[in-house]
Amino acid sequence: MRRSFLIVPFALALVFAACGSDDDTEGDSPSTTADAADDHAAEHAESGDHDEHAADDPDADATDADHVDTGDMEGMDHGEPAVDDKGLGELVNGHHSDMVLADLSAADQAALDAQLAITREVAATYPTVADATAAGYRRAGPYSPGLGTHYTLQNGKGLNVDGIVDDTDLREPLSIIYTGSDPDDEIAGFMYYSFAAEEPVGFVGTNDFWHYHTNVCIKAAADGGIDSPFGADAEVTEAQCAEVGGSLMQQTQWMVHVWTVPGWEVSDEDGGTFAEVNPGLACPDGTYYRLPVDDWAEHPLNVCKSEAA
Repeated sequence: MRRSFLIVPFALALVFAACGSDDDTEGDSPSTTADAADDHAAEHAESGDHDEHAADDPDADATDADHVDTGDMEGMDHGEPAVDDKGLGELVNGHHSDMVLADLSAADQAALDAQLAITREVAATYPTVADATAAGYRRAGPYSPGLGTHYTLQNGKGLNVDGIVDDTDLREPLSIIYTGSDPDDEIAGFMYYSFAAEEPVGFVGTNDFWHYHTNVCIKAAADGGIDSPFGADAEVTEAQCAEVGGSLMQQTQWMVHVWTVPGWEVSDEDGGTFAEVNPGLACPDGTYYRLPVDDWAEHPLNVCKSEAA
């Protein structure tokens, strides 16, 4: 099923609206199974090897590769009062292995720093939504807390094939993330994309954890871009998608967020440079609560719950 996406040119840009939901959906990784995801997490924690992503069992279900439930667990100490994180802890983004940051060697850290410096040069080139749209980027879905608004290239660039991020890839991110959709809204981050058969080697080091999405409702937008009215990873049925004139894509390829824009960096405590979400991208009231997925189609620019109040 995944391979069919590679031969549909129009669909290439339809999978990039990375607006997560509160619910993960099940699906097989783009060539990597749950066993491989578990092995990948162990490699990050123990050996730091970012190259071994082969699947141990091609028939394995991908459920184990999804996020661990951090809710009430038997035996957990509940003596301390819960901290109100205003909904931040509810945010997830795609299917990926456990995100465990590892210390890098001095050589790897220097090489990674050189890569990230290029992304900051790109940020200086596209500081606002107006700059991105002038360069051919188009909005792909609404503003979602933690994820911002993604603007995506429609010209076929930004589609890494070999899974190794080089200087050309760095200068052509598939998506640029902004703080909204007004022309003067500012850049906050990037989303890089890969068609690699297995989880990409990606950036130097082992801390770039790539993800994929399943059951994404997509449709052509009036401005020539791509819309994802229900975001990504929502429990969307074919019937729901058809009601808004869209098509249901069962699975995307690999993606990774990069938070290197000055002023929008993510601390290691919150996931680091390649975190799945950015706490700085809150709703106007400072929370991270989103509308129910069924209401997203009626709020194409912003799905913050506070915006609909």
